[in-house]
Formats: sequence, structure tokens, C-alpha cells
Amino acid sequence: MLLDNWLAQRAMTSPERTALVADGRSLSYGELEAEAVRMARRLAGRGVRRDSTVAISLPAGVDHVVLLHALMKLGAVAFPVDPRFSEAERERAFASARPVLEIGDADELGGHEADLPLLGEVDLDTVHSRILTSGTSGSPEAVGLTYGNHLWSAVGSAFNLGVDPDDRWLCCLPLFHVSGLSIVLRSVIYGTTAVVQDGFDLERVAVALESGLINVVSLVSTTLSRLLEAGADISSPRVLLLGGGPVPQEILEEAVGRGATVAQTYGLTQAASQVTTLSPDDAERKLGSAGRPLLTTHVRIEDSEILVQGPTVAPGCADERGWLHTGDLGHIDADGFLWVQGRRDDLIVTGGENVSPEEVEEVLRKHPSVADVAVVARDDPARQQAVTAVIVLEDGDEADPDDLARHCAAALAPHKVPRRFEVAPELPRTPSGKVLRRELR
Repeated sequence: MLLDNWLAQRAMTSPERTALVADGRSLSYGELEAEAVRMARRLAGRGVRRDSTVAISLPAGVDHVVLLHALMKLGAVAFPVDPRFSEAERERAFASARPVLEIGDADELGGHEADLPLLGEVDLDTVHSRILTSGTSGSPEAVGLTYGNHLWSAVGSAFNLGVDPDDRWLCCLPLFHVSGLSIVLRSVIYGTTAVVQDGFDLERVAVALESGLINVVSLVSTTLSRLLEAGADISSPRVLLLGGGPVPQEILEEAVGRGATVAQTYGLTQAASQVTTLSPDDAERKLGSAGRPLLTTHVRIEDSEILVQGPTVAPGCADERGWLHTGDLGHIDADGFLWVQGRRDDLIVTGGENVSPEEVEEVLRKHPSVADVAVVARDDPARQQAVTAVIVLEDGDEADPDDLARHCAAALAPHKVPRRFEVAPELPRTPSGKVLRRELR
């Protein structure tokens, strides 16, 4: 199935509509199209052709977005990577993707333009981008996502959250993660505005939300928590999309109490971002759930593991039956809503009993001395594994293991109470905010 170029089509139908706000600039769809065409010809002048993979190690901003659209016009594959990668990390990432070119500065392309015919349409089965997984359970791997994967993800999200022609979606997530990239792509498909910021800056995001000009914003648990602690007004957006894993109940309740419409979402790179999303209508009734599957996406639970099937699943990631095994644990309630319970690899087996780290973490976060926490397993000869809490303390506080244990025992079964409490200055996290438990282990 062939598909017209998203940006060219949008520029033809809505040339004056605002497409992108970033780096202090505002570009209409007509202006973004013109810049993408010029960039495509400059890329062609550097030898980029159809099916070429090009690494983008730029910060999130105008140049990054223009490059994404320019590569589509050549039929080339975008490979956005973290600009902060060390040389060793870059080499590992490039080993499988094998980019023909890396762009760390758009000015490096020079002014030479090749007069190469640009693609007016693409096949939905063609790979659009290679995206590195978050690496929470191992080394990041490049996943090839097709145009069809991204398109059906956009359609499913729109069916669930709705689309207003005047929507301005704030992206303060990395564009080298599927969660950030999908915002940029689906905004063009919808004909709405993407407001792109280079990472999460508390003051800058708070000002944007308080301006009343942002309709949708994507956050993770840690960034929402920082906004709440700072007293930011989060009530203006029509929906606050919250992903990145299970979220502590008290954070959700506080956000809703401050007037926010919180829609939790569950997704992963191999499924082009969202798999399930809690619709705004169900935000309070099913607080804590990740919602129902998006349109065309199917979800089932097999041996407590979440399995996903549908046109958003990347080629080569499903089993012979067409199901993607996510490695995440969860259950589906009687109303068809998904509740995510963490990673299978993170499950702790102690004395023959299973312990969910997220459950213990949620209890410990309610202790007044705990600013942040992650629970992992430590080897224990007597119990197989010992439940261990790695804690970041509030400024000036000290850790009292006995007090922390009593706090946990009041809310948890005895086998779930941590045997060990360790203190760390901070927790290792991915750029999207997920805790890297493997590093703690």
C-alpha cells in the first residue's frame, strides 16, 4: 500500500497552519516543507539515497525535525541517537544499524544540493526509522519501525485521545526515543502543532503549561513528580499523557486533585510507542490503569506476561503466531483495562515467593525521608534473593533501617519487606526517566 508523503500533503492542504515551535522559532507547514526539501537535496549531495541509514545525533529542535522529514523525501532511514553517547556507546549502536552518515551539526552538510527526484509516496511496509530500545533490561537494540507502524500508532492514539485542529502537543522527551519521535510524526499526520523542547527543563515546561497554549503534554513519572513538587499549574492541558512505566498512586491522585486530566499509557519501542492508553473519560474511574488497547491493537496475558499483536508491531519482533512478547507483567480487569506490574526480569523471588519491586517502592515513597527509591534483588543463600531497597534520601535526612522496615511492615506481607536498605545519591535512569535496575543489580 502506497502512502503520500505526510509533510508534502499537509503543506499542500494547510500551508499556513503552524507545524513546529522549537528553538524560539515557529514554522508553518509550508515553511517546514520548504526547509525539508532543501535539506533533502543537501543530504543527496552527501550521497544519501533510498534505503540509506543516517544517524542523527542532534539535540531535539528544528534541525532534528527538518532532518527527519528530509530523509523521508529520499526514502532514507532515520537513526536518531543520544547526542551524549560515549564513543564506545556510539560504536555499539552503529554496529547493527551501519549508518552511511552521522549528522551532529546540520551545518556540516554544506550548501551543495543534488538535483535528485524526491519521493512523493512511500510503501507502508518500508522502514522509516531505526530506534534504540531504552535498555532497561540489557543493551539497547535498534528496532526498525515502518511507515505503517507509525501511521497505525497515530491513528490508534487519535481514536482514543481525540484530535483538535488547534492542538499543541508539548514534547519534552528525547527524539531518539519512540515516545518523543512519535509526537513529531503524528502531529504532521494530524495537521496539528508540535512544540519541541530539548529535554525536560522544569521551569521551561512549567511556563509552557501555565501559558494555557499547550493542549497535550507527554510526561513520565519523574517529570510529573518534579512539576508537582514545584507547585506548577498542570490543569490547563486537555490531557496529560503519562508513560514510562508504573506510576505511584499518590502522584496520580495529587495530579488529579490539582485539576489535571491524566491519561496513563503503556507502550514500547517494538510497538511504535502506545499500546494501551487510558482515555480522558476514564482517567479518574480507572486511575492507575494503562487503559484499553488502541484501535487495531490486541493485548493478551500469557503466564502473567503482556503480549501485543497488531499493525504497530515492528517486523521481526513477533513470534510465529504474530504476538510480541513484551517481557512486562500485568493483568486485564473485567472491563478490559490493562494494569502493568513491571518487568518480568525485575521480579524478585525470595523464599519461594514472588515480589513486585513496584509494590514495595510505592510503599517506601510514602516515608517522609525517602525522595526516590528502587527495589532490586541481592543474592541471599538462605532465601535465594533478598529484597533490597536502594534509597535516595530527602536533603538532610538520615536512614534508619529499622524505621524503614517498620514502615514497610505496616503495609506489606513479611516476605515483601526489604531485608536490606542501601543509600545512594541518585538512581541511574534512562533519558526517558526509567530506572536502570540492571545497573543497580
